[in-house]
Amino acid sequence: MDYRTLFLANIAFMTVYTAFAVLLALHNRKIKGLSLLSAGLVVALLETILQGLDGSISPLWSSLAANELYLLTFVLQMLGLRWFVTRSSLRMRWPMVCIAVMMVSYAGLYAARVAYIGNLINIPVIVLCGTTAWMLLRRGRGLYLRVSRWTTVFLLGEMAVAFYRALLTNLHYALPWAVAAARHDSRWLDSLIAGMFVSSCVVMCDLWFFVTALESELMEQARTDSLTGALNRRALRVEGAREVARTLRSGHTLCLLLLDVDHFKELNDTFGHSAGDAALQYMVQQVRGVLRTQDLLARSGGEEFTILLPETPLDRGELVAERLRLEVDSKDFIYEGTAIHLSVSVGVATLDPHCADFEALMRRADSAMYMAKRMGRNRVMAYGAEALVDDRQINIA
Repeated sequence: MDYRTLFLANIAFMTVYTAFAVLLALHNRKIKGLSLLSAGLVVALLETILQGLDGSISPLWSSLAANELYLLTFVLQMLGLRWFVTRSSLRMRWPMVCIAVMMVSYAGLYAARVAYIGNLINIPVIVLCGTTAWMLLRRGRGLYLRVSRWTTVFLLGEMAVAFYRALLTNLHYALPWAVAAARHDSRWLDSLIAGMFVSSCVVMCDLWFFVTALESELMEQARTDSLTGALNRRALRVEGAREVARTLRSGHTLCLLLLDVDHFKELNDTFGHSAGDAALQYMVQQVRGVLRTQDLLARSGGEEFTILLPETPLDRGELVAERLRLEVDSKDFIYEGTAIHLSVSVGVATLDPHCADFEALMRRADSAMYMAKRMGRNRVMAYGAEALVDDRQINIA
C-alpha cells in the first residue's frame, strides 16, 4: 500500500467515527468527557488530512501545523479520559502552559530550520500517553475498571509507536521539512499503520467510556428520587441492609432517623402541590447541610425521609436529629414571595441485640416518630424514651 492510499483510507474511516462521536457529544452535552474526546477526534482528523496532503501543500501546513495538531489531539484525549474517571477537568495550569510553550517553541525553531526539533512534539506525546495510562490505572475504579485497563493497554501501544517514530525521525529524518522523503520508507509506513490500529482501538475505548457513563447515570437514576435527589425506597432497603450487616460485623453502632414533615397535607391544600414539591426540595437541602458525607438520606414516603448515621450511638443520633429539627424550624421557606413555615417530627432508633435487622430498626424509628406526632409535632423522640427530647433538654454541641 502506498502513502496516499493509506492516508485516504484512514481519512475515510476517521471521518465516519469522528462524525459519529460529534453527534453523540452534541446530544449528550452533560457528558463533558465525550465532548473533549470528540474534539480530539476532530483535531486528529484535520491533522491526518494535512499529513495526507504532504507534497501537495506547503510544509508549514503538512508538517508544522500537522505536528502541533498531533500533540493537541493527545492533550484533549487526556482531558477527556480524566473527566470520565474523576468527573473533573484538569485544574493544573502549568502542564498546559508548558505544552503551549513547546508548541510556540516548535513553530519558532521550525521557522529557523533547526534540526531535531521534532522531539518537541514526540517527547510530549510520549509523556502524555504515559501520564494518561498511569492516571487510568490509579483512578479507574468501579464500572470504569475494565475499560480503564483496556484503554491503558492501547495507550501504551500509542506510546510505543510514538517512541518508534521519534527514534526513526532522529536517526533518518532529523529535518522536519524533509520528512516527505519518508513516504517511500517501509518502516515509516509500518509505523503509520500501527499508529492507525492502536488509535482506532483507543477510539473504541472512548466510546466504551461513554456507554459506561450512560450506564452509571441510569443506575444512579434508578437509585434516586427524581424530585429531591435523595435515595429512593428501593435503594434505601439495599443500603440499609448492607449498613446493618457491616455494623454487626464491625461491632460499631448504627442510628436511624425517621423524619416526617408536619402538616404537609395542609400545605398542599393551601398552596398547591407545586409548593409542596418545592418545600420538600428545600428541606432536603437544609438536611444535607447538617449531615456528614458518610450519612445516607432517602425519601421513604411522600413527605417522609429516612437518615442512616453509621457509627453513631443513640445519644449522638438524638443530637443530630435535634440539629435537623432546628435547621428546618428556624428558617421560613419562601415560595412565590410567600413565607411558609416548615417543621418536622423525628423518630430516632439504634441497632442493638434485640433489633438486629433493618426492617426492625425502621419499625422502631417509625414508632418513635409517631410518638413525636402525638406529643404535639415539631419534636424529636427516641425509641423507648419516656420524656420529650427538644432543644431545651439537649445541649447542642
